Amino acid sequence: MQWEVEALEPDELQRLVLAAVDPYIDRDILARQVAHKEEQRRTLSEFFGGWGTVGGASA
Repeated sequence: MQWEVEALEPDELQRLVLAAVDPYIDRDILARQVAHKEEQRRTLSEFFGGWGTVGGASA
């Protein structure tokens, strides 16, 4: 069977791809990676939240 990807609705394409890869996903590793990325986002947010300040005061 052959499909033109452009002929599929985006939601249907996403469903098909996720269904195809789901059996190969290690949920423990995925959870650790998601937690690590969230920690990186928090760290960067805190860093850039203080950007432009010197000694805690606005420059």
